[in-house]
Amino acid sequence: MKTKIVLSVLLSMFFYISVYGQQIYLIPQISLNVSAYDFSETISNSDNQRFSPGFTAGVGLNLSLDELQTFSLHPEINYSFRTSKIDRPIATGQGTSSSVSVLQQQTTMHYIEVPFLARFDFGINTKYYINIGPSFAYALAGKEKQQNDSAPGTNYNRSADFANRFNRTDWSAVIGGGMEFPVNDGFINLDARFSWGFNTLYKSRETNVTNTAGGINTVRVGPEGKNRLFMLGIGYALPLN
Repeated sequence: MKTKIVLSVLLSMFFYISVYGQQIYLIPQISLNVSAYDFSETISNSDNQRFSPGFTAGVGLNLSLDELQTFSLHPEINYSFRTSKIDRPIATGQGTSSSVSVLQQQTTMHYIEVPFLARFDFGINTKYYINIGPSFAYALAGKEKQQNDSAPGTNYNRSADFANRFNRTDWSAVIGGGMEFPVNDGFINLDARFSWGFNTLYKSRETNVTNTAGGINTVRVGPEGKNRLFMLGIGYALPLN
């Protein structure tokens, strides 16, 4: 129900702005994204997240609200493929029989996201801009994988369980900027942005920890994993009026 309300409000705003806006550009775009999850508030805190690129593709509207085109609203609808990989050292045994194995964890998520940004432009021909605003994301599907060669009984490769384990929705704050320069009737757009998520990836989940005897225990932890996403993209702005 909340998702339907958000989409209805956004569509109403798009219609209003398209009628009363000064200049409208349609912007097909694609971005490389790099995602990580902040576990700093939970037992799963880890500095061992690996570089894990994904991509974002979609379309935006740039709707200027003044004649000089210095301020505009910039709604988008995008598909976002995000991955996260963590290599977690696990110590087992004691004394001379102790050893360290690596627990590999990977999460892959497929989102539809709707950013709604305010954009401030500077320059005349080649323009520079900053943008800021909220973004709403809804997970269509996902997978999670865990592998530990020393404890194969803990391995799995399965679809994301949104009923019990994962949150489908995420709200985030987006800030970024970029530049655009004229090509033919439109503009080539180069964009960089950072997204700071407020909702957690997990509702709850199991994680492996080493006990005092050197063995491995599986413990259940609560909500954790707030999304942090950096994007670098390119698009082409086509005038619609």
